[in-house]
Amino acid sequence: MNPLITPEAAEEITLSTTPKLAVESIPLEQAWGRVLATALLADRPLPPYDRVMMDGISFREADLTKAHKLEIAGDHPAGAPAPRETPIGHCWEIMTGACLPPDCDTVIPYEQLTRQDRHFSVSPGSFVPGRFIHRRGSDHAAGETLVPPETVIDSRVAAVAATIGATTLPVLRKPRVALFTTGDEVVDSTSKPADHEVRQSNAAALHCALSAAGALLTHYQHLPDNPDATVSAVEEYRDCDLIIFCGGISKGKYDFVRPALERLFGSPAFHGVAQRPGKPLAYWEGAPAVFALPGNPMSVQITFHRFVLPFLKAAQKQNPLPQMVSLGSKITFEPPLAYSIPVRTRRREALVTAQPLPLSNSGDFASSIQSDGFVELPAEYTSFPEGVLVPFRAWT
Repeated sequence: MNPLITPEAAEEITLSTTPKLAVESIPLEQAWGRVLATALLADRPLPPYDRVMMDGISFREADLTKAHKLEIAGDHPAGAPAPRETPIGHCWEIMTGACLPPDCDTVIPYEQLTRQDRHFSVSPGSFVPGRFIHRRGSDHAAGETLVPPETVIDSRVAAVAATIGATTLPVLRKPRVALFTTGDEVVDSTSKPADHEVRQSNAAALHCALSAAGALLTHYQHLPDNPDATVSAVEEYRDCDLIIFCGGISKGKYDFVRPALERLFGSPAFHGVAQRPGKPLAYWEGAPAVFALPGNPMSVQITFHRFVLPFLKAAQKQNPLPQMVSLGSKITFEPPLAYSIPVRTRRREALVTAQPLPLSNSGDFASSIQSDGFVELPAEYTSFPEGVLVPFRAWT
């Protein structure tokens, strides 16, 4: 491995070398969770007409100067075109969402009215002209940006898109990922392992995590501990945005991933991060970018969430920051490595507390089920008192 770099330095390198994703168009109903590539603009003023906001009556204020009764000219429901000219001394029974008749300037809700057969009595001073009228263009002018680019499409964005008739949306293409796991001791999860073998778990974990990250897993393959087989397999998927390896990146006699990748991509941007778990992490920048994660399951989880997940989010123009939480109990450890430790979170009044759940080793991934994510403690200190604020990253 190269000289160790800090987690912060590793993150800076990876986030500065994310791929530029192309744009594709997809139907609105399939766009949830995707990233908008261009702004959504108002195709007309919003609201597009003077919109009535209460069920009641509409009329001209001037018609009340001679009498305090208005005769009903008819109904005006939502969705109907503007009615004919309002006769003097008359009003329209009008519904919420209807367009205001062009010769009316006042709306009064039913709650403030007294009805007598075909007339409504209106008390002087009981209303304000212009109230309960949502004026045309008062929210947004035609051509105004309603949703900026690089916004994640959720239910609110979908509603705006439908309002302006954007039934097809331009979105960033999902990052395409090829995943390779390694290890002759690893067998398929459907197999019955021998005493010296283990079932594959990293692939299942990363299938889920990549989906949550908005990535598209285009290929998965388990490779033997053989450098030539590694080179041949990777050669076919150099058109991906990202290649992820699990295992084979440490200093063991059968760790062939680095020499194989160097034959294809040259020297890594870094190999070795001052952290535990996950010290052997390596990264190659370029097209494609390559993350080589350690093979122990907990190391895979920590390094994916700490580095790969932010990388994929940054490629999609997102920058999710870790949540700051209050440490639930004192932790002491020996530097010089940053320490990532699973935690269980609980809300205590205005703060979220994180109770440490130390694992016996980086292969003890089953115990992480009790946790909600992990906190990273920097190597500059040996002791972290209860209550100190630390960054928390949730499992996906």
